[in-house]
Amino acid sequence: MPNTPTLLIHKEKVIRNIRRMAEKASRSGVIFRPHFKTHQSAEVGDMFRQQGVDRITVSSVSMAQFFAKHGWDDITIAFPVNLREMDAINTLASQIHLHLLADSPDAVLQLADKLKYPAGLFIELDN
Repeated sequence: MPNTPTLLIHKEKVIRNIRRMAEKASRSGVIFRPHFKTHQSAEVGDMFRQQGVDRITVSSVSMAQFFAKHGWDDITIAFPVNLREMDAINTLASQIHLHLLADSPDAVLQLADKLKYPAGLFIELDN
């Protein structure tokens, strides 16, 4: 018995739910970019891909690296950019369509200065 968390799923229900979400997004004309934070699984990711999903969201650079290695090429990192990870961010941005989140003017300026490859940018605003 492993002593690490184990993901147990009902595959048919998962596929049905993914299909339902993808179809709803398509009918609504919105981009479906599911967050892979919970499952962190290449196998579950493949279930999404089989339903036509081609864009994902993750929580960290390391998760983006993991899913890029598993063939995902349009990834958003939904946590504010950590500028200390610029080398890894630049490597990812050279390989995939990477989208980042910035939560301060300084982060945007630093990205403008240090980002070597094109990347999408979401700017978090606080009202």
